[in-house]
Amino acid sequence: MTLISYPFSAILGWSASRYEAFSFCKRHYYYQYYPKFDAEFPVAKIQALKMLSTRALAVGSISHMGIEALLKRLEKSTAPIDSNRFAAHLTQLADSFIKTNTFDEAHYGNKPLPTAEELSEAAIEYLNLFLQSERYAWICALPESTRRAWMIEPGGFGETRINSLKAYCKVDFLLQHQGKTYIFDWKTGKADPEKHARQMLGYALFAHTNLGVGFDQIELIIHYLNGTETPVDIQAGDLPKFEAKVQADTQEMHSYCEQVDTNIPKPKEAFPMIEPQKLCGYCKFRELCDRG
Repeated sequence: MTLISYPFSAILGWSASRYEAFSFCKRHYYYQYYPKFDAEFPVAKIQALKMLSTRALAVGSISHMGIEALLKRLEKSTAPIDSNRFAAHLTQLADSFIKTNTFDEAHYGNKPLPTAEELSEAAIEYLNLFLQSERYAWICALPESTRRAWMIEPGGFGETRINSLKAYCKVDFLLQHQGKTYIFDWKTGKADPEKHARQMLGYALFAHTNLGVGFDQIELIIHYLNGTETPVDIQAGDLPKFEAKVQADTQEMHSYCEQVDTNIPKPKEAFPMIEPQKLCGYCKFRELCDRG
């Protein structure tokens, strides 16, 4: 599949994760997206905190990489999987993740650093459920001809346009079969039907804009790696509402820019901290907020 290549533009692009950070705490949002503009703390310090991971994020990342490996293997072969070799591969992924990431728990001294075995064992539990699922069996049974056009964890950020506004909607897995375009999103966290359904609508717009797929040809599927699956039906009015929300979200984030076209933010003081609450104890930037 050939995707549209968009010319570079400095203006900010909407994404579900960006607006979630913006909604949570404006100061958190500032540190996440505008560290180079901060005059109080070194950019390197903010960037290091920005890159902090957690055990849950690590397990999710390793699980995604494991599914990516399984699907890329399926593109070439449907031979039985050597479970021992696959487990060893996941342990290797976990070991590499630990060596290349700093963990929030270790940085703030809350918990000891997880071991590669702990992370890989958690990921293996998810992936064993995936391998035993009806969905995996369905994917394995697809004609070999469909595999040539699979989109598996595509590179980049999934840039697209929603009502001419820049947006990012990166799919996990996309395939086309019998006139339908199937879009899958793998989830290791808790189910959040409303939030996840909105995210899937973004993927539908991505496929429509970048691949020219009609909305009546799109099948949206949230696959929770605990063994459950939720299809998302596109109802009349869903897409206009979603497009209106993206426009409103984008305008709201633009209002915190000194220069919208070049994505220059207002001074940090314009990005207030939320009132102290339990969630602040999980924020990776919490050491930068002087609550004393």
